[in-house]
Amino acid sequence: MKDVFDAIIIGGGHNGQILSAYLRKAGLETLVLERRWEPGGGLDTEEVTMPGFYHNLHAFFLRYVPNLPWYKDLELEHYGARMIAPPVQSATPFSDGRCLVFHIDEEKTIRNIEHFSKKDADTYRDLRKRFQEMTDSIIGPETYAPPVPFEEKKAILRQSKIGRDYLEISEKTPRELATEFFESEQMRAMLIFLVTTKMFLPDEPGLGYNVASTIGGLRGTLCRGGSHYLAHAMSKFVEANDGKIWEASHVREIMINAGRAVGVVLNDGRKIHARKLVASSVDIPQTFLDLVGEKHLDAGYIEKARDFKFAKWGLFGVHLALNEPLHYTSASFDPDMDFAMNCNIGLESLEIFDSHLKEIDEGIPPTMPGMQCAMPTIHDPTQAPPGKHTALLWQFAPYHLKDGGPEAWDRIGEEYMEVCLDRWRQYTTNLSKENILGTYVLSPLDVERKLINMRRGDHCVGRPSRDQMLDNRPFASECKPYRTPIEGLYLCGSGTHPFGNVTGAPGYNAARVICEDLGLNIWWNPTDPRDIWSKLE
Repeated sequence: MKDVFDAIIIGGGHNGQILSAYLRKAGLETLVLERRWEPGGGLDTEEVTMPGFYHNLHAFFLRYVPNLPWYKDLELEHYGARMIAPPVQSATPFSDGRCLVFHIDEEKTIRNIEHFSKKDADTYRDLRKRFQEMTDSIIGPETYAPPVPFEEKKAILRQSKIGRDYLEISEKTPRELATEFFESEQMRAMLIFLVTTKMFLPDEPGLGYNVASTIGGLRGTLCRGGSHYLAHAMSKFVEANDGKIWEASHVREIMINAGRAVGVVLNDGRKIHARKLVASSVDIPQTFLDLVGEKHLDAGYIEKARDFKFAKWGLFGVHLALNEPLHYTSASFDPDMDFAMNCNIGLESLEIFDSHLKEIDEGIPPTMPGMQCAMPTIHDPTQAPPGKHTALLWQFAPYHLKDGGPEAWDRIGEEYMEVCLDRWRQYTTNLSKENILGTYVLSPLDVERKLINMRRGDHCVGRPSRDQMLDNRPFASECKPYRTPIEGLYLCGSGTHPFGNVTGAPGYNAARVICEDLGLNIWWNPTDPRDIWSKLE
């Protein structure tokens, strides 16, 4: 078996595969090493309840994917990917029988908001225009480029009206912006729900720009056949271009020689050598403390790697095989409630959010759940047998339980599933035991066991806090983005800018940095945010 490659990439999640694809097309001989039996990471679709029912265990709500640069550059539709953008995007049913429904069609959304507040509907119309422009001209370009140092960015953006607007809202918390923008509790709750599903805390300062991107973007997609089909298309691109992907290849160590990364050692003792670079898409502590080892790092860098923070909460997931699709009580108010891709179940007010956060901080699974729910098969029938359906719920939950620690999830998982289902039943007419054909529970501990870089069940692989975002991600250091103190060792995972979720940006941006460092042909057309920002008015 071949044991020398130009570039070795640790981890076969979507970021690792994207990096491999770009480097391979730039002329490097690449090898992706994946610990599990198939690549894809969080793009994971499995038959876990019953045969023929395909469940998306981690990533399902895939934001804006057809518009992302790597999706186009890698021609993933040629390799089998098909993205679906449901017309009804997000919805919240309320206990009074009404529901708030967001559509791709902006006018339909505004008409629905008017049921709750005419003022909020007018505000939403204005914010959509304002934040679409901000997303397109500031947030998007920065997402798909190495982050610009904050002081430099601030100096450029101060020169334009939209730039000053961005800087002003960025200093605020999502809660501050929600209460500033909207008067109705329903709109405030919906906005905080949409922001927190991306793992941003409602009271985290300095990240208000995520409210802008949430309102200005607002187009979720799912992958036909299941999220894993997107990862599968990436693998097909890599292999069609003679890149290599080795499954069941757990990396034990990154080999360092004279301060340079020269290869890796696998769990079975095999050594694979890298002529030019090693890139890690796994989490920050694992990369530096486990694979590199403290003996190769100075004390300051070791401390930063140890202090890298993961999310305050994980996700408790339940996946259902259903005999028939769910029907919501509030569909009598708006029939589109039954067809929403992304449902906010139970988080009707900011007060409920606060009670969730308090219980999670205390190590208690929220006693009155408020969940993100979906029925993938109403948009893509291929994910279940004919006439049958799948559904999922994700509930924010503590990793470390007050009573028994993380291991207690093995004891209470099934019991807490029933608590969550009972809460969901308050908003539906047919989530009966007869309609549920099969169930599968995935606790925060289960997530960590399955995908070891999602420590504490953190599917974003690092807390999105002010000190761990933008040019501070993974943390403030003298190293330029995606680079490390070890020559020839790069970072390309969700612990780098911009952060987690299926953005593909860490792998995409790392490819640009590596090609620049090695003098390789940048065969695609990356944007320069500095150039775009300097032309804003």
